[in-house]
Amino acid sequence: MRRSESGKITLKAILALAFIAAVIFACVKTIPVYVNNYELQDYIQNQTPFWVTQHATADAVRKNILAKAEDLGLPIVEDNVTVEATSVKVSVKIDYIAPVDLKVYTLQLHFTPSSENRAI
Repeated sequence: MRRSESGKITLKAILALAFIAAVIFACVKTIPVYVNNYELQDYIQNQTPFWVTQHATADAVRKNILAKAEDLGLPIVEDNVTVEATSVKVSVKIDYIAPVDLKVYTLQLHFTPSSENRAI
């Protein structure tokens, strides 16, 4: 009988399975954060033209962004959002860190979504 047909599991196979499981676990924890950040970026890019035409105030824009971030489960507070709103321009800049708990390490993902739109 050859060694590979003995039915025994080797240390190499166990380590390979553990590595694959760790990679899958890390992906399951981090990918949703990236997707939520993408949704927030898409939201502010789609909304800035409407905010310009509605002559929204900086506080109203900030409240909309914070509400959307809360819906997405992103750790964004009022200090992370910078809004400049005038009658001809709306500029939004967000700078935040999303911690991801990987059980043995906390990964700090840094995001800076932004958008600017001017009235035509």
